[in-house]
Formats: sequence, structure tokens, C-alpha cells
Amino acid sequence: MKKLSLKNLKLEATDMLQRNQLKTVFGGYGGYGNGLCTCKLSPTRSAETNTDDCNKCGDLCDQNYPLYTSWICTGA
Repeated sequence: MKKLSLKNLKLEATDMLQRNQLKTVFGGYGGYGNGLCTCKLSPTRSAETNTDDCNKCGDLCDQNYPLYTSWICTGA
């Protein structure tokens, strides 16, 4: 099998996935579920949590980040 060279794709920083996003794709350590719940903490900060149900996203933000201002769920 040939090695895949990502340099040939000439990806920009905005095209690359973060570590916790990769967990949802590959099922890495600590990841569960198919969705990603993003809790907005301030205009410049957010935190992400894996979820198996977007309906649980608000509860996850409440439990883990009580000062969050909004949330969004993708992929579940």
C-alpha cells in the first residue's frame, strides 16, 4: 500500500480537522457518538464535546460549561 502524502493536497489551516474532531471520524480514544456539540463560551472561545444525540447538546453544555452562551451540534 502506498503512503499518503497530505502535502500534495496543499491544505490550508482551515481545511484541517482538530484532534477532537478526528476522534469522531476514527473513533479514537475518549470519543463516542457521531456528533460534535460545540459550546460557545465567549466571542473567541468554545469547547467541544462528542455526543450521540444532538438533543442532549444543551444538557452537556449545562453540565460541563455552565457559563456557555450558545451551542451548536453537528453530525449526530
